[in-house]
Amino acid sequence: MKKTLLAAAIPALMFANGASAVELYNDGVNSVSMGGHLTVELTDKSGDTKLDANSPRINFSFNRDLGEGFKLDSRIEMGMSNFVTGGNSFSTRLGYIGVGHDDYGRLSAGKQWSVYYDVTSATDMPIAWGSDSLFSYANGTDGGKLGLGRADQSVQYRNGVSLGNAGDLNFGVQWQGTSGEYDDRISASATYAVAGIKLGYAYSGGDVDYTNLGQGVQDANVHAFSAAYGTYGKGLYLAGAYAMSENLQQSELAGNGIIAEEADGYEALAAYGLNNGLNLYVLYQGVEDTTNDLTIQEYTNFGAEYKLTSNTVVYGAYKVDHGSDIKDTDNAFAVGLRIFL
Repeated sequence: MKKTLLAAAIPALMFANGASAVELYNDGVNSVSMGGHLTVELTDKSGDTKLDANSPRINFSFNRDLGEGFKLDSRIEMGMSNFVTGGNSFSTRLGYIGVGHDDYGRLSAGKQWSVYYDVTSATDMPIAWGSDSLFSYANGTDGGKLGLGRADQSVQYRNGVSLGNAGDLNFGVQWQGTSGEYDDRISASATYAVAGIKLGYAYSGGDVDYTNLGQGVQDANVHAFSAAYGTYGKGLYLAGAYAMSENLQQSELAGNGIIAEEADGYEALAAYGLNNGLNLYVLYQGVEDTTNDLTIQEYTNFGAEYKLTSNTVVYGAYKVDHGSDIKDTDNAFAVGLRIFL
C-alpha cells in the first residue's frame, strides 16, 4: 500500500510514546506480529489512592499478500481490564479483516477504529487521562455502538491520494447496521495534511431509542473538527479539536442519566518532545450542555512522559479540575510505567 493509504487505513494505532509490534513470522506472503502494552498506574483523587492498569491490551495482526496488488490485513486486540486485580480479564477491543489496494482503496469489516476517530485522535495522545471530551467514548463506553471510538459491527471504505507538494488527502466512510436501540448509523471523515499540518472533519449520525430514559427516538449525531501540527513526542506538537453533538452526551441533570439535546466538546493540546526522551504537555478539555447552559466537565492536565527505552515510558500527570454544574469534581494526579510489547 502507498503511504497515504496506510495512514488512512490504520489511524492512530501507533501514535504515541514508542508503540511497537514484534514480527513473529514472515514467509514473504504471510506475516504475523504481536503488539500492545501493559501499564501500572498509581492515581489519587479526593484523597483516595489506588493502583490501576490504564487500558492494557495485547493484539495479534495477520497479514497476507493476495497478489495483483491486493493485500489483506487483520487484527484481534484484547483488553485486560483486571490486569492488576485478578479475575476474568479479557474483552474484545478490536477484531477486523481488511483488504486494500494502492489504487482501489481499502474495505474492512468488524470492530475497528472509527472514521470519526481519524479526526478526534489529534488530541488523544497523553497516556494519563486521554481524550474524553469529543464524544469518541460517549457516555463512558468505547463508542462501539455509536461508531465513534472503536466501532462495533462496522463496514468501512478508505482511500487516499497524494497531491505531491500540495499534500495528502484521505477520506473514509463507515456503515453500521441496526443493533438493539441503535438504528443504522453512517459516518464519514476527511483529513488533509501538508507541511506538518493536518486538518480534519468528521460526521456521524443515526437514530437511537432513548425510551428507557423517557426521551423516545432521537437523531444522535455529531460533527467534529480538528487541526494539528508536528509529531507528538518529537519537538513541538500543537493540536485542537471541537465537536458539536445532538442527543449524544449524557448530562446527568439532577442525578438522572438523561441525554443533552445539544452539547459541545473542546480539547487543546500543546506538547514538546526533547531529544533526551522527555515529553512535556498541557491538555485542556471541556464539555458543555449548551441546551441548558451547564458545564458537564472542564479540566486541564499537566504532564510529563519520559522514554527509558524506545518501548518503555514512565509518566506523571496532574489534573486541575475547573468544576462541573452537574457532579462533584476534584483535582487528581497519576504516575505510572508503561511497557510496549
